[in-house]
Amino acid sequence: MLRKLGQSFQIALPKEIVKVLGLRVNDYLDINVENDRIVLEPKAVIPKEQAYFFTPEWQKGEKEADQDIRKKRVTKSNA
Repeated sequence: MLRKLGQSFQIALPKEIVKVLGLRVNDYLDINVENDRIVLEPKAVIPKEQAYFFTPEWQKGEKEADQDIRKKRVTKSNA
C-alpha cells in the first residue's frame, strides 16, 4: 500500500491495517528502523504508578492465585 509522506512528515495508516491490529485513536506505536525498513509495533503504555503490577513477581502471584481459585483452595474472608 503506497502512502505519501505529508506535512510534518506524517502518514495515514490504511483502515485495513488499523482494523486487523485493533488500533484506536491515541494508541502508541513503537517506531524502529531495521535493515533500511521502518517497523511500527503497537505498544501498551503502563502508568508509572501501576508498573509494579506487571513485574514478574506480581504476575507470578496472580497466576498462583488464579490456580488456587480454580482448584477451590480458597476460603471466604469476612474482612
